[in-house]
Amino acid sequence: MFVSKKSLLVASALFMLIQSVCFADIMGSRFKIAESEEEFDVTYCVTPWMKIKEVEPNESLAVTQAFEISAGDLDAELYYTLFTDVGGDEDSLGLDYAMWVYICINNAAGYDVDLDSLSWYNDSDVQDEFNGDFGCTGTIPYPVSDYANGHNWMMTDFFYKHGQGLVMRSFLFDDLAFIGLTEDSFVPEKSLWMANFHSFEFMD
Repeated sequence: MFVSKKSLLVASALFMLIQSVCFADIMGSRFKIAESEEEFDVTYCVTPWMKIKEVEPNESLAVTQAFEISAGDLDAELYYTLFTDVGGDEDSLGLDYAMWVYICINNAAGYDVDLDSLSWYNDSDVQDEFNGDFGCTGTIPYPVSDYANGHNWMMTDFFYKHGQGLVMRSFLFDDLAFIGLTEDSFVPEKSLWMANFHSFEFMD
């Protein structure tokens, strides 16, 4: 694992210094918004519950690809934003990643997110399930940004693959039944969230 909680704390301090600067103007950043498939691309795995959605530009965060998810009386939106890895000092990869995660999740939420709300995936799971190297996730209640489009909940993942880039993926929904969490904190495979969880892979 390249990232530590200390890196996120340092990233949060840096964020306070640069929060008024747009992504394109963050000098020396390892990541930039992907502008073409030739630059950085992934394979989207479109399930029977997913339909491509057109998203209006927003001031919080660019959206590379969007889908609607619907089954019965449950629905959600699924947003992807791709950031190309333009290279840099490998010793600072963890801090670069953490800073970008912190900037993106705060912009997407529309408020300062508690770092304790982020947790790390096992690297081996990211490799097996998404063909990536590592990643983290956070569940954000009541986001207020225009990115969140008025939804009550935002579940956001950040997956990284060395030499390619960073994928930010957000499930946006209103009803916690979308997750399918049971009273004993178990998420069944048949939940609509799990049915659409493996919805992309990094290309080789």
